[in-house]
Amino acid sequence: MTAAPAGSPSRPTATGSEATADPSTESRHAPIDVSTEGRTVVLSVVHCLDEAAGGALLDAASAAVDTGPRRIDVDLRSLESFTEAGARALVGCRDLGARLPEGLHYRTGRGPGRDALLVAYTDDDVAGNGL
Repeated sequence: MTAAPAGSPSRPTATGSEATADPSTESRHAPIDVSTEGRTVVLSVVHCLDEAAGGALLDAASAAVDTGPRRIDVDLRSLESFTEAGARALVGCRDLGARLPEGLHYRTGRGPGRDALLVAYTDDDVAGNGL
C-alpha cells in the first residue's frame, strides 16, 4: 500500500479491502489513493481493478465530487489487472464527473489501464448508452 501524497484531502484513503470481511476472497488490490493537484482530485488505482476496488473507486469519486473540485482524474497507469465488473466502475465515475466544470479525465498508457477503459466503454456502447 502507498500513502496519499502530501496535499491530499484529510479523509482516509478509500480501500476496497475493507468492503470484504471474508479473508478467503482472492481480491488483490491496493487502496484507491486520493490526492489533489490544485483544484483536481486524482484517484489512483493500483494493482487490480476488481468489483471491490471498483466500488471503492466509485465511493472515492463520489466523495471527491462533494468537495467541489474543478475535475477528477482517474489514474490507471499502475493497474496490473482488472475484471469486467471493476471496469464498469469507470463508466460510473464518468457519470459522477459530469457534474464538475471540467468533468472527469483518465490517465493511462498502454496496458491494463487502457484495456480496462476499452472494456468499460465497449460494454457501455453495446448497451446503447454510447459516448
